[in-house]
Amino acid sequence: ALFDSAFPGVEIIFSIGNNDIVPDYYLQLPTNSSNMSLTSEDSGMLGIIYNALQSNDEEELSIYNQLGSQKRSRSLLSATDSATFLKGGYYSRVLPDGLTVLSINTVLYSSFFGPDPLNTDDPGEQFAWMRNTLMNIRERGNSQAIVVGHISPSMGSFRHSQLWKEKYINIFYEIIQEFDDVIIGQLFGHLHSDEFRVGTGTSGIPSSLSTPLLLAGSLTPVHGNNPSFRKVFYDGGAAKDNHSYKLLDYESHRYSKSDNNTGDWSNLYTFAETYGTATEEIKMEGLSANVFRSILRLMEDNQGSMSPTFNSFLLHVNSGSEGDAKAPLTFDDCDANCRAEWLCTLSGTTTVSQYNKCLLQKKGSSRHIQKMGSSRLMIGVAGAAMFAAAFLFVMMLRFRNRREKDQYESPASIEGTEIGDDDML
Repeated sequence: ALFDSAFPGVEIIFSIGNNDIVPDYYLQLPTNSSNMSLTSEDSGMLGIIYNALQSNDEEELSIYNQLGSQKRSRSLLSATDSATFLKGGYYSRVLPDGLTVLSINTVLYSSFFGPDPLNTDDPGEQFAWMRNTLMNIRERGNSQAIVVGHISPSMGSFRHSQLWKEKYINIFYEIIQEFDDVIIGQLFGHLHSDEFRVGTGTSGIPSSLSTPLLLAGSLTPVHGNNPSFRKVFYDGGAAKDNHSYKLLDYESHRYSKSDNNTGDWSNLYTFAETYGTATEEIKMEGLSANVFRSILRLMEDNQGSMSPTFNSFLLHVNSGSEGDAKAPLTFDDCDANCRAEWLCTLSGTTTVSQYNKCLLQKKGSSRHIQKMGSSRLMIGVAGAAMFAAAFLFVMMLRFRNRREKDQYESPASIEGTEIGDDDML
């Protein structure tokens, strides 16, 4: 209802996030997903969400409206969405100007998703659906697409953890590469901060892609950020002539509270105005990957000092908030190592190994190299001590019992394959 009043007549398209399901990251997919006549009862949590957002019945709507002070005046899902939404929580919308929006369920690919689906190669058959939908758009020749989802296929910025399982990262970018001519934008969230990701040639995100990943902030201020939302502008007028669409610019709006606990919404920044050094490229290409690669280069340190472009990024990443104890950084102490962490995150790394390799290549990453070196030294010392203790123990056994042990089992590696904690709960 709030969106209806603020943006009347605008299509509302949502994507499932990890906090939309109970428990967090847990989603039991229907076992008979090949059945095209799935019911909400077959689909568990997806069925509950579908029923809540699809109902047009006045009596049911009144029940849902009693749960809050704002009334919902329209359904967010239609009966035609049931075939895909009840199968895996995904669907598409064709806007009045012909642009198609694919809303994908990224929770299925999260490093923390459970339980394991029956089809581990394509949970919910969502990848197959993406390919078919994008192929149909290409064959029609009168539309293009935006892909929207909650969790981005990238590294997180809070604890530098891997957000997606690697096999799904690879499949996703294979699809995005294949249909790069069809896709004009990729919009995500999850991290509660205003960020982006772009491939640079040495990262997991292919540098051949024409679109970056745009990550918007959040309405919930639970991680040191101000509540915020983003308005993305695109050119649909040209579509009438040559069916070409383009993301042009975006505005970030934030809500900030004063000392007396009152506040108001305001325009925090406009992308084109803030990154004016790339204005000419923005005029020509809009929000393209080339534009963000140019910005990334301008964010590099200038003779060991923070660049003005990087400073602008820091001012806006938490939607104008200086953060708190839960925030990923404070602006006053983002030193060279902090900046290296951000640059390696923004430059399209998608796995922990890629991220660590990037850090080692950054001149300002001595702190991380030292940490890794110190850890390895401690591991080596601990390993040597364990070996010495084991050797003495065995020698004592041999001395007492005159027996030889055929072989010794080496200790388990402490460098496990765990991906790490997720960035957001």
